[in-house]
Amino acid sequence: MRQVLCPVLVGRDAEVDVLHAGLRAAADGHGGAFFVMGEPGVGKSRLAREAARLARSSGLTVLSGRSVAGGVPPALRPLAEAVLGALRGRGEIDAGDLHGFRPVLGRLVPQWLPADPAPETASPVLLGEGLLRLIRALGGGGRGCLLVLEDLHWADAESLAVLEYLADNVADERTVCLGTLRPESAGAGRELVDRLVDRRAATVIELGGLPAAAVAELARTALAAAALPAEVTEFLVERADGLPFLVEELLAGLVGAGVLVERDGCWVMTGRPGGGPPRSFADGVRRRVAGLATPAGEVLRAAAVLGREVDWSLLPALTGRPAAEVAALLRPAVAAQLVTADGGAFRFRHALTRDAVLADLLPPERATLAAQALATLLRIDPELTGFRCELAAELAEAAGDRPRAAELLVEVGRRAVAAGALASAEATLRRAGELVDDPTTRIPVDDALTEVFALTGQVDLALDLGQRLLARLDVRSGPRVAALHLRLARAGVAAGRWPLAVEHLAAARGLAGVEPHLAARVDALEAQVALGQGRLDDAGRLAATALAVAERAGLAELACEALEVVGRVARQRDLRGAEAAFARELAVATAHGLRLWRLRALHELGTVAQLRTESVDELLAARGLAVEVGALALVATLDLQIAAGLVKQFRADEGLAAASRSVDASRSLRLATLPMALVQAAAAHAQRGRADEMAACLAEASALAPDDLDVRGSAWGHCRATASLLAEDRGRALAEMTTGARLLRSSPATVAPPFLGLRILLLAVDGDAATARMEADTARASAAIRHQLVASLLGYAEAVLLGRSGHAARAETAFHAADAEMGPLVEWHRQYARRLAAEAALADGWGAPVRWLREAAAFFAAAGHGNVAAGCRALLRGAGAPVPRTARTAGAVPADLRALGVTAREADVLALVVEGLTNRELAARLHLSPRTVEKHVASLLAKTGSRRRAQLAGYSARLSG
Repeated sequence: MRQVLCPVLVGRDAEVDVLHAGLRAAADGHGGAFFVMGEPGVGKSRLAREAARLARSSGLTVLSGRSVAGGVPPALRPLAEAVLGALRGRGEIDAGDLHGFRPVLGRLVPQWLPADPAPETASPVLLGEGLLRLIRALGGGGRGCLLVLEDLHWADAESLAVLEYLADNVADERTVCLGTLRPESAGAGRELVDRLVDRRAATVIELGGLPAAAVAELARTALAAAALPAEVTEFLVERADGLPFLVEELLAGLVGAGVLVERDGCWVMTGRPGGGPPRSFADGVRRRVAGLATPAGEVLRAAAVLGREVDWSLLPALTGRPAAEVAALLRPAVAAQLVTADGGAFRFRHALTRDAVLADLLPPERATLAAQALATLLRIDPELTGFRCELAAELAEAAGDRPRAAELLVEVGRRAVAAGALASAEATLRRAGELVDDPTTRIPVDDALTEVFALTGQVDLALDLGQRLLARLDVRSGPRVAALHLRLARAGVAAGRWPLAVEHLAAARGLAGVEPHLAARVDALEAQVALGQGRLDDAGRLAATALAVAERAGLAELACEALEVVGRVARQRDLRGAEAAFARELAVATAHGLRLWRLRALHELGTVAQLRTESVDELLAARGLAVEVGALALVATLDLQIAAGLVKQFRADEGLAAASRSVDASRSLRLATLPMALVQAAAAHAQRGRADEMAACLAEASALAPDDLDVRGSAWGHCRATASLLAEDRGRALAEMTTGARLLRSSPATVAPPFLGLRILLLAVDGDAATARMEADTARASAAIRHQLVASLLGYAEAVLLGRSGHAARAETAFHAADAEMGPLVEWHRQYARRLAAEAALADGWGAPVRWLREAAAFFAAAGHGNVAAGCRALLRGAGAPVPRTARTAGAVPADLRALGVTAREADVLALVVEGLTNRELAARLHLSPRTVEKHVASLLAKTGSRRRAQLAGYSARLSG
């Protein structure tokens, strides 16, 4: 039979223009999403192929995948097909944008999936962002990418969620997303398109039937004919309803039946079109199948049972024929336009074609073939790897074995849970439940569905189904009952429903004898409940008990879980104890290759280090591992913590960079960290003196989280108050800190930024001593003093209050104790605390305020905080003390010195050498280390040709005189 296929797209000029314009815009960096909708056979795939041709001709990379029909849509299949096809034959992708996203993309590219992916890789937002970056990398050598996803009416929920993210975020990319789907009035695919159109994130192209003139042109082009008999055109217009697919099918039927023949280069009729050719598409397929030799027809029917996309490796075993013979028998089906061959894979030309072949089978024949196919599949691949488990479930259902189909669907659902495809898992398990009526057979279905409900946060559904399942379980199935109680308890913990969690833990504990170490697992989970309820002593005791069992039995994960609770309990009271617990957790996780627990331990250790010293080194190490395992939401959280630490160190530029990373990730991944990341960016802007940028960040944070007490409190006390302090407006700063402190005290969180201590120090210096004392006592009774910086600032406040009470010696002792605790990373806060304490010490006659002010003035001048430095100098003048010179700028260095290459800082050193100061005195005056001063002096000696400091002083005198 001669193939009758039109080689070009006919009658779709307007639609092609729309897509071509979209591709040109994408090449210029303005991507978009397009959806082609139309009934089967109307030409959706033809239009998609034309778009792909245009994209390739313009230098764009094309990725394509499709969803497949079936009761259980495989999770992420169209996206995986598109990505794997694009990567096939390519070298290693090495793009900075993909850093950290490979583990997430492992759901599409199996070789990128780590052994223990982070739980958050289940997020379609993370996968969508990773895919967006991969598409960007794949299009890096050209002008962009076209992603084609066909048959979205059959797509799984995860694929649609990822596609929604792509559509929402391609506007600034060199990417076009093109989807095809049928215009069903209901369905997840149509609902997605409607949502995207409503928010103007997509363009819909609706395809209708071709007009008569286009039908005639398509027929002529398919036969390469200058003209066709009028009867043929009339027949096609009447019967095909303008559907290009049916035009070709009907035309092929006429040619195959000999009703339309070519003679001397012209096509002529040998009979009436309505008599010979079929009156329906199914009749046409049936006739062509009947025209095949018997063995070829048998192979084709077996292929139809396996799906529209034929698993080629199964056909030889299923038909009992050698592979070469099966391939040869499929050749006539290809010629008859029933099957297409593409790169060694076979596929029915249209879903309607496969449906027509299956419809020609009697129900017993189809059931028998399906049973044979299932047995063959299990024999060849007992593990049912890849998408074969879904196929096996479909075959079992087609064979009439509903319990077996349900059993296989439960396995499909569990695999989907492991892959993070929770929406697909839920849909699959619900379908499994529809296949079984027997309560006993439903137990595995409901057990798996309970877990999915718990994981997706549908706690009420999980608890309701779990309770009903418990009533059906045989009390003799102790391990299953115990596992279910633990699962329900974890659901209660996740929802903060502590009494419910306790109830199920008690039930599980009553079954402690049915499973080794169950009691320890219950203890570990109950410790989390106690911690959540604020019962720290109970939490510590339960965690310690679980830990002892875990260490005796070598249960590494249980030990890590218990140690984490031990550390979190200790962190409320004893940072050293917390650090020790988290260090043990890290050691256990490292020794047993538990990367996720290792990551959690590093995060906790970094948090402890930050509380004690404001160091971010441990947090940076945790961030590196989080990137490695693909825990990208945690990366954003760590960047937020790193930004907070750097801002506390007044490393404003570095803090802003970290905060900006967190802002960007939080924004693109839609994370709850965005408002606080904006607050940290605002704090960095405040330190840099950028009031407008600070205000813009705070306005956005407030709009995103208007009721978040931590965001509002930090905005007032941490950001606005910092700007006021740097402007030397202490009255306004104190008012802003007071507002911030009031808001934070009302928050259930334990955020403790430095201003909580600095405010009390300001109260001690500028306010009422009794109020300052009361506020200090309140702060010491709270968790805020876990933050060493806050505790140290309270120490300075104590020194000021003691000085005010006339206890000079005790005030000095308290001052030096606080000063010693500050640490080198928070020098700004040390110097500001000294500046405030010096003001009180001058008034009350204690300490060494002049020395403190000299050091502070030099520090703030060097840091560029001129207003604060000026305040220090004003206090020195008021005390009658010599006022240090302000730091020179490069332009203020005398020309003779500039000619020698002397820097501004070296010029400052030279000016003080003239005063006869020692290196240590110079270091204190300029807030430098003695070693640094020594280097500056050595450099000056070399540049001026001097051999001794006395000569250096003389050289300086000659310059000035």
